[in-house]
Parts: sequence; C-alpha cells; structure tokens
Amino acid sequence: MEKWLDPQTITIWIIIVIAIITLLAVSFVKLVRLNFKRMVATQLKDSRIQLEHQKKLLETGIIAQEQERTRIAADLHDSLIGKLTVLRLKNQTDYNYNDIDALLGESIAEARRISHDLSPPMLEFVSVEEILDGIVASWKKQMKINFLSNIAQGAAIPNNLKIQVTRITQELIINIHKHAQCSLVNVYLKITNKCLILIVNDNGKGFDMNIAKKGIGLKNIELRMLYLNGLHKIKTGSKGTTAIMILNHSKFEAE
Repeated sequence: MEKWLDPQTITIWIIIVIAIITLLAVSFVKLVRLNFKRMVATQLKDSRIQLEHQKKLLETGIIAQEQERTRIAADLHDSLIGKLTVLRLKNQTDYNYNDIDALLGESIAEARRISHDLSPPMLEFVSVEEILDGIVASWKKQMKINFLSNIAQGAAIPNNLKIQVTRITQELIINIHKHAQCSLVNVYLKITNKCLILIVNDNGKGFDMNIAKKGIGLKNIELRMLYLNGLHKIKTGSKGTTAIMILNHSKFEAE
C-alpha cells in the first residue's frame, strides 16, 4: 500500500495517463482530419462530375441548335423552295389554275409548319393543349397518331414552360417517326393545379437505350428536363416505347 502512495509511483501513473489521453486526442484529431479530407475529396469529385455533366449537356444543346438550323434549312430548300420552283415553272410553261392553286396551298401549309417549328404562334393566347393538338394533327398524314388530354379547370402554365413542353413533344414524335417503325402513337397530356404530365408511347420495335443515349435527341430532352427541374423516364422494349415527363409547373412564374 505504501508503494502506491509513493510520490514517484504516482508521478509515473500520472505521466502514463496523460500520455494515453494525449495519444487518444491526437488519434481522434487525425481521424477527424482524415474523414474531413475524404469528405472534401468526395464533394470535389461529385462537383467535377456534375460540372462535366453540365458541360456535356451544354455542348449537346449547342449541337442540337445547329442540327435544328440545318434541318430547317433543309426543309426550306427541299420542300418549300422546291414547291415554289415547280410553281414558277408551271406558271411559265403550262398555266393550269387548279395545279397552281394546289401547289400554292401546299406551299402555304409547308411555310406554316416550318414557322410553327421555329416558334408556336401567339403563345400567350393559346393553351399548351391546343399547341400539342396542332402538332399531332400535322403528323396525321405520316402516321396514325392520337392526342388525349385531361386539364384541370383553371390550370394554366406560363409561356416559357409551354415552349419547352412543345419542343420535348416535337423531339419525341420526330424520334418515333425516324426509328420506331410503329403503326400507332399516343400523346397524353394531363395538367393539374400543380403538375404537368406528358406521356408519349408507340407500338414500335423499341431501341437500344445505350446507343440512344449517345444521340442528340435524348440528350436534348434531358437538357430541357434538367432546365425545367423535372423528372423523366423512358422505357423501351420489343412491344414499343413509353416516355413519361413530370413537371411541377406551380414553381414557374407566369411571364
């Protein structure tokens, strides 16, 4: 007992306890710093990935704009200008009122379609339901396509959202026409007081999502949905493809 009370023994034990506490404290600080560094590194990695993703989307948007300009130029050259050239030749060589009138009607319709592709007319006076109905109607000569809608009373969406929904719908229908090899397309629009739901499906052959993701079409849709902060899902298989877009339009202020 006297040995434990010896001042030298007590001093040794105090030193041992202090050393243990110091070691634990240093270990704890190092562990905290290590975890903090790992957390910062993870956040930086996530930020770089997100930045790279946004950069790719921006690049995709620029490419999509250029491709859209090329498509419109081709429409003008191959379709509208072609019809006007034929009209001019007929007028110079073999005047026939009925033929010329028919060509004029086709030219006007083609000019209207190209104009609507560039910008839907009078957005502030036309509902998104009417715009999509017009888009679907313009495709009825090329394929069997239906449009259904369910709009809550008093529900309205701002013009900036109208144009984005219009572009997404156009992109989906164009992709279906190019690749789906389907006999039926359905476009469904539902608008509540808070949400907008757009569903486009077909009964075609489907496609490889891994290949499609590399294309401009889906990336352009992804870019628009990212801008709108919406949710989207595309499911494809041998019996057809379904695209679902969900937006909270109540977050958008009317223009």
